[in-house]
Amino acid sequence: MIDMSSLKEKTIGFIGLGNMGLPMAKNILKAGYPLMVWNRTIQRTDELKQLGAKVASNPKEIAENTSVIITMLFGPSAVEEVVLGSRNNSFPLIEGITSDNILVDMTTNLPEITRDIAKAIRDEGGDMLDAPVSGSVKPATEGLLTILVGGKKETLSQVKPILETMGKKVILIGDNGAGCSMKLTLNIHLATLMASFAESFTFGVKLGLDPKTILDVFNNSALKTYISETKGQKLIDGDWSSAFSLSLMTKDLDLATEAARGIKIPIPISGATKEVYYACMANGKGDLDFSAIATQFEKMGNVRISKS
Repeated sequence: MIDMSSLKEKTIGFIGLGNMGLPMAKNILKAGYPLMVWNRTIQRTDELKQLGAKVASNPKEIAENTSVIITMLFGPSAVEEVVLGSRNNSFPLIEGITSDNILVDMTTNLPEITRDIAKAIRDEGGDMLDAPVSGSVKPATEGLLTILVGGKKETLSQVKPILETMGKKVILIGDNGAGCSMKLTLNIHLATLMASFAESFTFGVKLGLDPKTILDVFNNSALKTYISETKGQKLIDGDWSSAFSLSLMTKDLDLATEAARGIKIPIPISGATKEVYYACMANGKGDLDFSAIATQFEKMGNVRISKS
């Protein structure tokens, strides 16, 4: 068990310095925790190194030199490779895990894979939490993410001060896998809500309504949502700068589909929505914000929302 009184003297490990991981790691450093990082693309570690972080040569070295290890990776296969190893990673995290380690995987993962990895970590004497986040790059930068945790309450209590450097709220959802289950539950709703909003918006424009009027009515009615407030003006401006990419949302819909298949539950609305996201991906929009799904509805309806 980690001594909480000396937690700030212990080095924290961080693996995965993408658009979300990098600002999250920076917030840990800003809070005064010593940090050791690893990323497959070594150039992504440069900024953190300049800020005082140590750079490991492989995941195993992270485990051997840190107490709490955070992973923020693209998806399940990346987590399995980094933690358990593969032909492309001969020094996986698991080879350095001892009873001194807690792994906190903040990747959006499949619940079943998360539970398997948690068992593997415990077999080596360590412990694990799954802790995916709700929020995009801006709240990640500002330390205002919502963190959804699956695992033991006592384990969470040990690492909660670290998680609070990255998030405004840390919620224990349940046992291992529950955090990932909650994240997939959130994201199928977010994906379908975005698609429904874009479809109705395009419909209104095709009928001759002014886009600004449509948005004003949405935001002053019972249908006001996070999507209408944060993405409506992006549709009007044709601004697809990415806070959460369309390719990542499509990946999460794939994960939800796989999870649904495993528990034998139909998710027909999400399934239909995913096909529209795939069409948008096929038209080269994967790196844009997921609100760019509106461009697919524009294409299908032969109409433009943005006049820019």
